[in-house]
Formats: sequence, C-alpha cells, structure tokens
Amino acid sequence: MTQFDEAQAYLDALGIDVMKKMRPSMARIEALCEVLDHPERAAPAVHITGTNGKTSTAAIATSLLGATGLSVGTYTSPHLQSVRERIALNGRPIEADVFGEVFEHIRPFIDLVEKQLGERLTYFEVMTAMFFLWAAEAPVDAMVVEVGLGGRWDATNVVDAPVAVITNIGLDHTGLLGTDKETIAREKSGIIKREAQVVTAERTPSVLEAITEEVTEQRASLVELQKDFSVADNRIAVGGRYLSVDTSAQRYEGLFLPLHGSHQGVNAAVALEATGRFLSKPLDHDVVAQGFAETTAPGRLETVRLQGDEAVPVIVDVAHNPDGMSALVTSLLEAFAFEHAVFVVGILADKDYRGMLTELARVPCSVIATKPGNVRSVDVDELAATAADLQLECMAEPDVATAIDTALAEAPRAGLVCITGSHYVVGEAREILVGSD
Repeated sequence: MTQFDEAQAYLDALGIDVMKKMRPSMARIEALCEVLDHPERAAPAVHITGTNGKTSTAAIATSLLGATGLSVGTYTSPHLQSVRERIALNGRPIEADVFGEVFEHIRPFIDLVEKQLGERLTYFEVMTAMFFLWAAEAPVDAMVVEVGLGGRWDATNVVDAPVAVITNIGLDHTGLLGTDKETIAREKSGIIKREAQVVTAERTPSVLEAITEEVTEQRASLVELQKDFSVADNRIAVGGRYLSVDTSAQRYEGLFLPLHGSHQGVNAAVALEATGRFLSKPLDHDVVAQGFAETTAPGRLETVRLQGDEAVPVIVDVAHNPDGMSALVTSLLEAFAFEHAVFVVGILADKDYRGMLTELARVPCSVIATKPGNVRSVDVDELAATAADLQLECMAEPDVATAIDTALAEAPRAGLVCITGSHYVVGEAREILVGSD
C-alpha cells in the first residue's frame, strides 16, 4: 500500500460527513495548527464563502494570480473524482506521492492533538491542516481558500485573510446554518477578519445588512457588485462568455471566459475585484485576459462529447440546491439549442430536492432518478415519485452508470443530456464519461 493509499484509507475511515453531527468548534483545528507551528500563516490568502459559485470563483482567482507569475495554492471542496483535487498548485491537483508525504508528515501531530483533546479530528479538519502544511512547505506565494461549510465555525477560518469573498447567500444546509438568508449570511460573514476587504455579489438589501453588521464590527471594508464594481458586458460566446468588467480600479474589455452561464460572468467579476484588492493594484489587461482564458472548472456546466454521439451534448453540473439548479436551467436555455432534455439526477437527502426538481420543470424534459454511491442520497423511488408529483416524465435507475446508459439511449430523441444534483453524481459520471485524471 502506498502512502497515498494509506492517507486515503485513513480519511475515508474518518467519514466525510461526521463534522455535520458535531458541536461547532474551532478548538481542534486551532490545536493542530498550533503544534504544526501555524502553517496557515505562511502565505496571504483570499478566503471565499457563499452558497453557490465558491469553487468557480476560486478557480478564476487562482488563474488570475497565476497569470501574474505567482505560485498559488488552492483549497476547495468537495472533490469530484479524487481527494487530491482539494489541494491544487496553480490549478492542478497535487500528485499522489506528494499527498501521501504530507499525510505522513502530519500523522503524528494528529495523534498528539487527539490525545491532548480526547476527541477525534474530522475528515475536513485533517484535510484543511494538510493543505496549510503543504502550502507552507511548497512554498506558495498566495493561497485561495474555499470554505467547506458556513464560515464562522469552518476549519478554514483559522486563516487570517486580508480579502474575504462572499459570493452570494441562498438557502442551503438550513439545518446547520439557519432557515433564513439573513441568519445564514451572519454565519458566512464569520470569515471576515479585522480590517479585511470584503467582496460580494450579494444584492438583497436585508442580506447585505446582515453582512454589513460583521463588516462594521471588524472595521472591514465592503466592496459591492453594482456599487463598486460591475459586469458591463456578459454575452454568450462559442465555448463560454465574452465579458467586459468594470472593477473599482479600471475597465477590462473584450475578455473571453471558457465557462458557460451568465452567473460565471459575475463570478469572474468577483474574482477579478478580489484579486486586485489582494494585490493592492490593478492587474494588466493582458494578465486578466490570460487568467480568464486559462480558467478551468470541471463539473460546472461542463460539456462532455461522446464518441459516435457527438450530435447530442452531454452536460455535467454540480448544482445541488434550488438556486444552483435555477442557474443551470437558465444557462442551458441560453447556451444550447434543444427541444427536449434528459436529466440524470441524484440528490443528497439533506437537500431541498422538491425545489430542485421544480426548477427542471421549467423546460421540456424527462428525469432519470438515480443514486450515487453515498448513504445520504435520496432514495431513487422517492425522487422519482416527487418528479411524478410535479408532472415530470420520470423513471428510476439504481446507480449512476445504469442511469447514464438509459439517458444515452434516450439521447437520439432529445437535444441534450444533463447529469446533475450533487458533486457525487457528477464525480461518478465524469469517471465513466471522461475517465481518471
């Protein structure tokens, strides 16, 4: 067994969702960072939270910083196919042997902290500490850090970031974060540090007011979409978007972003504003053009072309809440010509799956309910019954592979196949359709 295999087995044994059942606490990650001599302080960071768009914004910010010549370490979650995706150098997942070496380095410190505290560290806490340790040892010039869940109590919140990003606020993880957007905004605003600059695309007045409470308390500065920066042009292009962005420093015109969906134009503007604030200077136009053009975001309205079936696009997208599904449907209508869509859908049990399926009902479609290899998934029969209740044509398949086969068989009478509902479904689909990295 390789070091990477041992690391992966250890993490899998911890259980990826255990943290959601534990009392919120920063004590474990703080103790681990303490015995590691605070690797989270090794490089300055852009810290990103929000309900949707975090990973895409992190990818764009990483590409922009990399285009300036910096070495960038990026931490995102969850992963699609390999745990290595969570720790990336200049946008590329770290190698398996590097991952294994970092785990071997950190393992005795994990044991020490667990003995001191008398409790186990979680999967996400171990991963977060591994990222910071790797970033310190690499070393990197800058870090882009995506929050795992919420903000205030998230393990990533040990980082003292001069720039915080709050992409937007929606209703997700309501059992943990709160049942209204204003309460969720207060939890996510917990990442704001003293005198930080806070960049947001949120526009709802009551939500902005909740964010402003934390901004004021931390003597931070709030930088708002439409007030301080904006997307001047956001048009569909072959393979992505044509953008013009007005940052608080200058206008950038004629930019190409190889990502689908008008929401990605907004994510790009947020990333550009945050990057400029992080560097304390506007970026050259050529740097921005390069950074945008080189951005990749697997599983985000990603088109997969299949041999012998290229007439029908197969799309994978990680939309996993009603707002995300709404953006997906809107983007599909804008970017693809189709009269009928086949959706392969698998959703986790703690999500508003009725709300998600309601968004799909906006377009002529059929639904194939399925279940990724995850115990928290909605039962396929329950999902299919809900779809039927919404008067959607539907059927149930027991696993993602079978569901994809069924969808591709339906493809000739459809104009599009879209696989969505969770990161887990998309991860399995990419493994089948694209293969391993």
